[in-house]
Amino acid sequence: MSDQRSSLSYSGSVCISGLTAAGKTTHSHLLAGELGLTYVSASQIQLNFLGRSPIQPKDFWITEEARGLHTLEAFRRIDSELLRIESVSEGYVFDSRAMPWRHRHPALCIWLESSLESRVKKAIISHRGRGRFDTKEYEQLIESKDHAAVTLYKKLLGIDIASDLSRFDLVLDISSLIGDHSLDSSLRSISITHSLIRPAVAWYLTGRRDFKEQFEQSLTTCPPGIVLRNGVTPAESMAGK
Repeated sequence: MSDQRSSLSYSGSVCISGLTAAGKTTHSHLLAGELGLTYVSASQIQLNFLGRSPIQPKDFWITEEARGLHTLEAFRRIDSELLRIESVSEGYVFDSRAMPWRHRHPALCIWLESSLESRVKKAIISHRGRGRFDTKEYEQLIESKDHAAVTLYKKLLGIDIASDLSRFDLVLDISSLIGDHSLDSSLRSISITHSLIRPAVAWYLTGRRDFKEQFEQSLTTCPPGIVLRNGVTPAESMAGK
């Protein structure tokens, strides 16, 4: 049994970051399901602290009601809880904007770069016609949420989550992958993005050569201009990061 456990163990965790509707939650869930990681959501932690259900309408986080929850005190509590969780174990996937700057233990940090136009398309598609807003309203609400988050993180942690990408090992610009407001376009974007993220994370966590080869192969077949930075290294080599 000990040999089996040893062969299955992971070193390190993963942080997925990006602006509103960039795809953080989608790819965090995929990694958690496929690689057996524990999914940790900063948004769900916030709702739990407030005594609210984690199940909210898909467009909840861009509403005026949700923006009213983004206070400095709330962000401090969330930050403290994320660091507490990280201190307990390994094998997490953090769906959180700030963890790439805050983590204290080895973690592969991935930034999903996505233009405002592409994120509006993603939001509309993901809501499957049940959203409460038109295209222009989505654009205004997403832009407003971005601005509020950037301002709060600068004030609380002194970091610029919109432009400082120095803490990221893998930076993917997926703006061009959403061509239109269709399910097929969304699925294509997710598939291409995940074909890069999954082997990169699997290689980082396990150090296995076959995952390294899969990642390298995915780099040669993905559309040009998507990979802006590639500094993926197995976790056992990153103890001093």
